[in-house]
Amino acid sequence: GKGVHVVTVNDYLAKRDSEWMGRVYKFLGLTVGVIVHGLSDEERHAAYAADVTYATNNELGFDYLRDNMKFERAQ
Repeated sequence: GKGVHVVTVNDYLAKRDSEWMGRVYKFLGLTVGVIVHGLSDEERHAAYAADVTYATNNELGFDYLRDNMKFERAQ
């Protein structure tokens, strides 16, 4: 199915909430990802592929811009 993005205002809250609520989601059989500053492209792709992804509004916005600057989908 499709995943959901939970938007927070800073990296601390994204990480904290993904760990706190992640236990509940994992118990229900869902996967949880978190997007924070400094992740590699591979780590970001894995986090976006999760059922529930926590991220800041800045990271989501800049990931959108970075993705649209690439010439090929595989980059």
